[in-house]
This record gives sequence, structure tokens and C-alpha cells, in this order.
Amino acid sequence: MDPESKDVAGPPTDAPASTTRDGAISTETATKSSQAIPEAVISAGPSAPAATEQPLLQTSEAPEQNEDVHAESTPKQTGIEPSSLDASFVATASVEAPHDRPDDTDYIQHPVQAAQLAEEQELEFEDDADSALGSDTESATTTLSESIYNYRREHGRTYHAYKDGKYIFPNDEQADSTKREADRLDLQHHLFRLTFGNRLYFSPVKELKHALDIGTGTGLWAVELADAHPECEVIGIDLSPGQPTLVPPNLKFLIDDAEDVWIYNQTFSLIHARLMAGCFADWPNFFRQAYQNLEPGGWLEMQDYGLPVKSVDNTHLSTDVHRWGELLCAAARNLGRPMGSDVSESYKEWMREAGFVDIQTKMFMWPINSWPKDPYWKELGRWNQVNILEGLEGFCLALLTRGLGWRKEEVDVFVGRVGRVGRDLRDRRIHAYFPMPVTFGRKPWPGEVV
Repeated sequence: MDPESKDVAGPPTDAPASTTRDGAISTETATKSSQAIPEAVISAGPSAPAATEQPLLQTSEAPEQNEDVHAESTPKQTGIEPSSLDASFVATASVEAPHDRPDDTDYIQHPVQAAQLAEEQELEFEDDADSALGSDTESATTTLSESIYNYRREHGRTYHAYKDGKYIFPNDEQADSTKREADRLDLQHHLFRLTFGNRLYFSPVKELKHALDIGTGTGLWAVELADAHPECEVIGIDLSPGQPTLVPPNLKFLIDDAEDVWIYNQTFSLIHARLMAGCFADWPNFFRQAYQNLEPGGWLEMQDYGLPVKSVDNTHLSTDVHRWGELLCAAARNLGRPMGSDVSESYKEWMREAGFVDIQTKMFMWPINSWPKDPYWKELGRWNQVNILEGLEGFCLALLTRGLGWRKEEVDVFVGRVGRVGRDLRDRRIHAYFPMPVTFGRKPWPGEVV
């Protein structure tokens, strides 16, 4: 049997989205969540084809336009309403079921609300100026965050209630910086949910009993998974504290280093790792340890990013935002922890070498700003612009100073709040995007011929 299945760029016939309850979560309600009967998952019914391989429409050259994100409290609602997660955008091709199981349709769960997927494709770009653009990224972050939280309440998901009033850092200047990064990671998590059609994962896990979230960060992915699957024991690990303290009873967080030898009391049905490119010196060893700690038939899923950026029309070439990605990758290689496309493009090979089968990749994309014409993609671009601008110094300072020997003053000129990279990230004439690959594979069953 071929250990690798054909790459797919399609359908949502895989994992469930989180379904939390309205209102603040108390200790009592968190405990009850472990006993609740999961809500019924409803199929989306007939759907439209996936938006892939569309021809790039010719447009006139855009006027010179530097952009910051939209500063209104809610995104523009023109044409297709992106935050509604309209079912008309569901992709139709089906993910191949694991081998040795002729009929797995009973366990492949649809998301609660079917949605468009942000799969990599050629996009039409906008050729007119947006007259309602702000220039204050900080205020834009606030208003976009409010929009995100309103969106979640509208759809019955209030996982942030786990954090309300429970933030563990003191209210001083250093803590404000830490909280700012935590808020950015929360926004980034929502960006993933919108990108993935409201899914937490794509792996077709039959019975989710034990799950491990590597590099859990603020813990939102683990919280949502535990809340959606009270029958599953979830562990989230990270090098740093900062996760919520009031969580579902089937979830625990550990301070742990995934580069050390893994010692757990059980094997896992699902191991999830998100945005870990740049975190490991020995990637083949990571995949070997993940394989050893999965139960037979268990799945490993890598949700990651590509760097440098790409573009639909080569407008990224010879720009500072493209050079920025090249420099970060060079610095990471010098430090012995490669990042971006240097590693994410090798996940399938390393998974095969570790013994995984049914390996699949779905390729998504995050525009660098609101250059796409389609409202769904424009919204993704706006939120991603905030995501990158808010984390820009944190992404770069250690890498460029330690990996390339830059002085801090040089870093500030290049990636500071008014630096050259920031200007490119606001420029809608640059039709660039970050590739966002999702790669997942299965540990074979005992006796399975591979």
C-alpha cells in the first residue's frame, strides 16, 4: 500500500468545531460540561464546489495605496458576509477514508456550521482605494477583537469566558506587554478557525479518547477541544505558563519541553501541533516521538506556516516583506532551528520516514492585508495584518540579533512600527500571502501492510 494518500485541497468532511455554551463559565458549569451529551452535528447538505484553481482576473493597476487595517467596529458587510460562515461555501471533494475501513462515513463529523475554507488559490485583487482606512494599529486591534468576540457570541461559542477575571499576570507594564501578546494569540486562534471553516482539526479520528496539544500557548485550542469532547482527556503542553486556570475538567496544562523524551501515562488518539516551525532542532526526532506516543490508528496533525511570503502575481518580489522572510529563515538556520517553508515543506517526508501512512496536506493562505476583492478573503487579510504587525518585533528581534548579528537599531528600522516591513504589510499593491499548510498522517494498525 502506498504510505501516502493523494494530496487533497477540499472538503470539510472531517473534524468538529467547538460548541461551548453562552455566558460566563463557572466552576459548576465547567464540571457539568464533562457530563453533557454532545450536541448533534448537522450535515450542511448540498454544497458548492471548492474555490480552487480560479483564473486570475485582469485588473487595472492599483493606485498607490498604503493601508492599515479597517478601524470600524465591524467589518464591511457587502456581498458575501464572511463572518456568517455561509453554508454555500462548503467544499465538496471528500477526504479519502483510512485503509482497512470500507465505510467510515459514520464517524466523519461535519462542523456545526459549514463554511468557506481559505484554501490556496488565485484571487482577484481590488483596484480601488478604501476610503475608510485607519492608521492606528493598536486601536484597530481593539475594534477587530471586539468584532471577533461578538462573532463568537453570535454563534454560541464563548470560550473566552474561561479567562474572564482569571488572567494570572499582575497589572503592571511588563504584564501589559504579555497580555498584549496573549490577545494577539487569541485573535490568531480565531483566524485559524475562520481559515479552516470553523474546524479545530482535519484528521479523521474515529474515537477521540486522549489528545495532546503541543505548544498550546494561551490554551484556546485545547479548551475548545475539551469542551466539545467531554469524553476525551486533553493535555496541553508549553514551555511557558499563561494558560487559563478555570478549564473543562477533562483538560490539564503542563509546563513541558517537547524536545525532551516524552513520558506520558497513555498513548493519544490525536496529537496536534500548531505554528511550531522554528521550535525544534531535530524534526525527525519529533516525528518519531509523536509516532511512538500515538495509539494504533491515531493521528498527528501539523498546522503551520510557510515563509517567505508568496503572491498571486509576483508583486512580492524585491519587496522588504519578502526579504524579511528570507532573512528570518536564514537566521533560524544559523541558530540550528529552521523555520517557515524550510521545515513545513518537509513534514510529509519526515512523517513517511517515521512510519506514518495516509499522509495528506491541505494548503491554505493568509493574505498580508486586505488586498483581495472578495469580502471573506479581505476580512482574513485585515485580521492577519493585525496579527503580524502586533507580533512583528517579537518575531524578529532575537532572530535577527542572535542569528544575523544585527544591532537593535537596525532591527527597529527594518521591522519597527514605522519600519520598512510594516509599510509593505500595509501596501495593497503587494498581493502577497503566507502559505498555511496542514499536514496530517496516521499510525498504522497492528498487522497493517504498509
